Amino acid sequence: MKFVKGFVYMAVMTFATATFAQEAVKEEIKDIKISGKAYLEWNKELSNYDDTTEHQNTFEIKRVYLDFKKEFDSVWSARVTTDVGQVESEGEAEVTDTGSGDPETVDVKAKSDPYTVYVKYAYIQAKQKMDFVDANFKFGMIGTPLIGLIDDKSDYRWVEQNYVDQAKNIIGTSIDSSADMGVSVDLSFFKMVKLSGSLVNGEGYKKVNEDELGDDGKAYYGMLTITPVKGLDIFGTYRNQITDDGHGSDNYSRYMAFGASYSTDLIKVGAMYVMPEVKKEGVENEYTLIDSWLLANLESVINIPILITGRYSYGENEDVDDSEVTIWAAGLGYAINKNIRVMAYYQDADNDAKEDPETTFYVKTEVAF
Repeated sequence: MKFVKGFVYMAVMTFATATFAQEAVKEEIKDIKISGKAYLEWNKELSNYDDTTEHQNTFEIKRVYLDFKKEFDSVWSARVTTDVGQVESEGEAEVTDTGSGDPETVDVKAKSDPYTVYVKYAYIQAKQKMDFVDANFKFGMIGTPLIGLIDDKSDYRWVEQNYVDQAKNIIGTSIDSSADMGVSVDLSFFKMVKLSGSLVNGEGYKKVNEDELGDDGKAYYGMLTITPVKGLDIFGTYRNQITDDGHGSDNYSRYMAFGASYSTDLIKVGAMYVMPEVKKEGVENEYTLIDSWLLANLESVINIPILITGRYSYGENEDVDDSEVTIWAAGLGYAINKNIRVMAYYQDADNDAKEDPETTFYVKTEVAF
């Protein structure tokens, strides 16, 4: 009888302990804020190529972000964000010149078939509010200052990346990444003046010390943002990175940028002027990059959530002839609800190095959950 009582007691205690642990785990999970975004699109190339070239006509998942945030107390918190997308690889291919019949080598880009999962953000954060200063410290895989500011204020990321983030498509070389491994400190004074400084690896969140010889250089950021009135941000930033690209210790990648952004519920509009400089394998190049954007939601005016968007961007390698690229785009969309937006979007890219402009029609969709 004692054995039976002991067994029953142990069973009850085991069940109670398991139930308590399960409830504790549930409470921990409840404290983790989980959200996500998916960018989906259909695109159709409209450019007038020769009959031997097939136009692109495809459905794509551009990005899927899953975001996990946890607050430990009033100061400390953590964030992990996964980024799902296709990898774009570059190479060369030999094609036949239809004019001369001779073979020629051209640069080509291709996306891998499988989708790849990256860790875009993974950092701990400490926030401290004082009388007139708000301080924010981050360590880990963190966002970079300029790209983060533009994506936040423009609300344009679901339509298209800004052209600092995708500089290679307009000036032929990358100059920054939207996230990188390192540390950052932000100091905001009276919510009107913000100083941001970062020290990161420099390779970006998709590349971690990929150079075969390694790279002991780092990228440094400094940024000043002034908010004289609510919604208006005037900013200037500088990024500098010493690299061993081409295995030369004096190679570098840097840029200065300044611009302004105005953001309200009705309209988000802004522009930036960027001056990149890149030295690789002893060759120095200076560039000019201009990016501007407009996104309006007419719901506050006509009670219908019609979206209007526009884009003008310009890029040039000042040391190379026929390198000017001009891109303009316009779109009309609808916010179905607070979680789903759809946009019909037309883009024209005119490259001096190509005979005809590249025109593309898109249907872009954002799903937030």
